[in-house]
Amino acid sequence: MVVGGDAAGMSAASQARKRRAPDDLQIVAFERGRATSYSACGIPYWIAGTVGSEAELISRSPEQHRANGIDVRIRHEVVGIDLEARVVHVRDLDAGRDLTEPFDQLVYAAGSVPMRPPVEGIDAQGVYGVQVLDDGVDLIRELDSGRVRRVVDDGGGYIGLENAEDSRIRDL
Repeated sequence: MVVGGDAAGMSAASQARKRRAPDDLQIVAFERGRATSYSACGIPYWIAGTVGSEAELISRSPEQHRANGIDVRIRHEVVGIDLEARVVHVRDLDAGRDLTEPFDQLVYAAGSVPMRPPVEGIDAQGVYGVQVLDDGVDLIRELDSGRVRRVVDDGGGYIGLENAEDSRIRDL
């Protein structure tokens, strides 16, 4: 069984593992990022310093999944699926190489990509999204650099409002 490494994919993998032993079912999960099970909604609290570390946001590490019999491969992105050949095509993002993984059953749980509005400058230096842990790392690094004097938040959802509050906590 091959699954995506996002929350839905890891939940499906965990449920499958509860029903069938490792000798009976091999599970491989591919995750584009560095972490598998974490609280994205907690990222603003980490940026503000209310949550002390990235590790506090992680509910289950790739190592914990592996100990549970789920072969988690972080920093691997599924780039294609060949249903006829019953393989997924995967790019190892760190090694820069492509590989294929056969499957009998496939759970496609690709997560989501936030829609960035077609606004001039949206991809400029200093414009950040906050969806994954790596976004938090980048934003904390920038805020700690001392170069940031003013923050504008264009998101009015929960994470956007929390980020606005973080800016006040940091006196920006």
